[in-house]
Amino acid sequence: MSNYKVAKNSNNANILNIGKYDGYDFSPKDNRSNPIKVSKVTIVDKTMIDKILSMKFEKYFRRLATLALRVIEDDDSSDDAADIVLDEAQLVKEILENRYKKYLNYEKEQLFLKKIKIIENQLQMKKIEIKKKAIYLETLEKSNTRHM
Repeated sequence: MSNYKVAKNSNNANILNIGKYDGYDFSPKDNRSNPIKVSKVTIVDKTMIDKILSMKFEKYFRRLATLALRVIEDDDSSDDAADIVLDEAQLVKEILENRYKKYLNYEKEQLFLKKIKIIENQLQMKKIEIKKKAIYLETLEKSNTRHM
């Protein structure tokens, strides 16, 4: 397999056969209209890697945020639902720390970690609220059975 560097200026394009670059590797989607078959792309520009991975990680984070909002805003949600979303938050955090930490800039990584921590704190508060509500309903039920 050959490795090539494509450099394009406003007037011309240069293609160089190169060795191995250290960067972020990914496999692009198949484009049937493109006659060139590309199996792997390596991006070496740090700012481009940061932008691509930020957009990619944003998908994971938005999914987590929508799940968390459903549980937090639902008055009838259960303790199990909060636990499932907390597990999902842990998974998203591990994806950030294990896959993307090497490539994302420090400030962006810390921002994502803070947002995940806020979601985790809100879910923990929801779990406490659910437990308090269950205890209240249990004591209310016990007091009603005593009076009858």
